[in-house]
Amino acid sequence: MLAAAVRILIIVIVLVALVGLVAAVWLTTRGPSAAQAARIAEVLEDTTPAGEPPAFAHCASCHLHDGSGRPDGSIPRLAGQRRAVLENKLYRLRAGTMHLPVMDPYARTLLLTEVTDIAIYLSQLPEIEVASSAASDEQRAAGAALFAQHCVACHGARGEGDDGLFASRLCGQYAGYLARRLEEAAAGTRGTADAIMQGVVDTVPTDDLGLIVAWLAAGKGCGSP
Repeated sequence: MLAAAVRILIIVIVLVALVGLVAAVWLTTRGPSAAQAARIAEVLEDTTPAGEPPAFAHCASCHLHDGSGRPDGSIPRLAGQRRAVLENKLYRLRAGTMHLPVMDPYARTLLLTEVTDIAIYLSQLPEIEVASSAASDEQRAAGAALFAQHCVACHGARGEGDDGLFASRLCGQYAGYLARRLEEAAAGTRGTADAIMQGVVDTVPTDDLGLIVAWLAAGKGCGSP
């Protein structure tokens, strides 16, 4: 009786061991599913360009690795922006002397060396091709004249910006972003970020602002920062 029970136990143990062995062989030889393979490839693929500062990883989630932002204007293009302008804005956000709700949490975690690294990296990124504009040549010409009248003192003759005034390079920026920023400046919704701009924008008719945007977005006057 006891011997029969022992034999049954041994048989059960052997069967369990065989099942485990077969399962192990199957798992190690069957290969990943299509979904798993795609995920593995995504993890293994390094999409970070050479020379990109590690601290820029937070920025790239919105501004993308090439600094191109979003053509719809929801995120500005930063590639080719002036180093001094980028550093100044990040320093102020980091110190809490300027507030932009979306940017504040990221900027405040940056070390001073990381601010410099990010500003240098973005300022040296190559120019990004500007999409064609629906504005006519006449409208852009009118925009250039209006820009010279209202904006050149700070942003330069070609919209190239100014290091001494920490005035942004606007030439070649997305029309959607420029239009939105002008609306925000007029409404005063970004507080200290637009203290100077608000006074200027209030003196320019809305239609004229649209012409200025059309000229800047076309990138016809762009020169090196």
